[in-house]
Amino acid sequence: MWGTKRSFKEAWHPIVFIQGPCEAPLAVVLTHDNNHACNILLNKQYDGKQSYFIAHLIEKMSAWGPYTKSNKLELDPDDLVLIEKHIKNHVQITWSQYEACTQNGCPDHK
Repeated sequence: MWGTKRSFKEAWHPIVFIQGPCEAPLAVVLTHDNNHACNILLNKQYDGKQSYFIAHLIEKMSAWGPYTKSNKLELDPDDLVLIEKHIKNHVQITWSQYEACTQNGCPDHK
C-alpha cells in the first residue's frame, strides 16, 4: 500500500498492510535502506533494487493517508513468510518510536 502524503517525513515508503483500518493501518514498511539493524533483507528485489523491510509493526498515521493498494508492487510469498516470522512477537509501535530506535539503537535488533 501507498500513503497519499508522500514526502520523506510522511508516507514516503510503501507498506505491507498487516491489520487495522485502511486509514491508519498497522504495517511493515518496505525500504531500499540497509543502514539500520531493524531493516531485514528480503529475498526478492523490488523496483529493481535490493529491498528490505523494517521488522516492526508500525502504526501508520491517518494524516498520511488514505492508503491505497499498489497494483505494481506484489510481494513474493516467501517474503511474506519472512515478514510474518520477524514480526509475530512484536508489539506495535508508532513511527516516532521507530525513529527513536534508529537514533538510539533498537532494543529488539542489535
